[in-house]
Order: sequence, then structure tokens, then C-alpha cells
Amino acid sequence: MDRWLLRLGIAAPVLYFGAVIVGSLFYPGYSHVTQYASELGSASAARPEIFNYGIISAGVCAVLAGLGFALVLRALSKGWIFSSLAGLSISLWGVSMIMGGMFPMPDERHGGFGLGMAIQVAPLLVFLALTGRAQMTGLKTFLLLVLIASGALFAIMMGVGGLVHRADVGLWQRAYALSSIPWIAVAALCLDQAMGRRRAASA
Repeated sequence: MDRWLLRLGIAAPVLYFGAVIVGSLFYPGYSHVTQYASELGSASAARPEIFNYGIISAGVCAVLAGLGFALVLRALSKGWIFSSLAGLSISLWGVSMIMGGMFPMPDERHGGFGLGMAIQVAPLLVFLALTGRAQMTGLKTFLLLVLIASGALFAIMMGVGGLVHRADVGLWQRAYALSSIPWIAVAALCLDQAMGRRRAASA
């Protein structure tokens, strides 16, 4: 069961980006460069349900995958603190996606009250949960790179450097999303394989 929950972490990013891509195809004149992704689910969109249902589905997968991350990380690391926090951070991002789809912008609840920001620390928490697992050096290096890239882009999105403008806000948001979401699928796949090898060795 833990590995099946973990595998939902592979589906979450696919569903999110799928909602963005497909939703934009049904929004005449939509620009990925100048518009926010959330505008695909607003009243101005021709088919807002595509984006909204899509991110709700991604959110549900992430919430369940968070539990899978916690269980598998605990089994692999024998520690529960960082494993639990890592899973919780991913689940909180999932909750924010569900709220985002249920309450389209400009509803103040669309932002999920900031719960989605938990994804910023998730790569670090997964890394810390894997401390001591020498055979997972590749994944841990990847997680640190994700942490640096997403942290830098998050800072830019928050206004650091004055680089984001209305003419390119969509482009920056897409860059941030690519740095902070797909890694969930990569980590889920690597952890699933590691868990499979562990169980095969102990069989």
C-alpha cells in the first residue's frame, strides 16, 4: 500500500501540467508568457473546469502521495521525524491545489492560505530523511539542486531583483513551477525503486 500511495506522486505533476496545457488550448488568446496559470480556472476562461478539476485531481494525488512518502522514507531511513515532515509538506501542497481548484481566483481562498509554500522545504526534508543512505547519493544531489533552483526562483517571484513584470510574469511562474513540482515525480520513482530493491533483498 505504501508504494502505491507513493506512486501517486508521479501522477500529481503530470495532472498539474496537463491541466495547464489542456486548459490553455480552450482559452482563446491565452498567453503563457503574460498570464498566471490560475487565470485558466477563472471566470474569464471559456472552460475553467478543465484547469480547476485538473489541479484538484493533482492535489488529491499529492495528499495521498505525501502519506506514501512518509511511510517509504521511514522504512528506508528508520527515522520518523524528517520522514513525516517531508510527507506532510507534500500533502499540504496538495491541499493548496485542491483549494485552488475549488475556489477559483479571485476568491481569497484560491491561494490555500499559503499552505502550498510547504513545497519549498519538501526537497530539503526528503534529503534529511535520506541522510546516511549512501546508495541514494544521486537522488540527494538532485534534491539539493532542486532546493537551490526553486528557492532562487521563488525569491524572484516574490520581487527580489525586480525581474518580474506583467509582460513576463507567466514565464517566470512557469519556470518556478518547473523547478518546484516535477521533482516530486522523480523522487517518488527513485524511492519506489529503492523500496522495491530493499524488499527483494529481504525476501
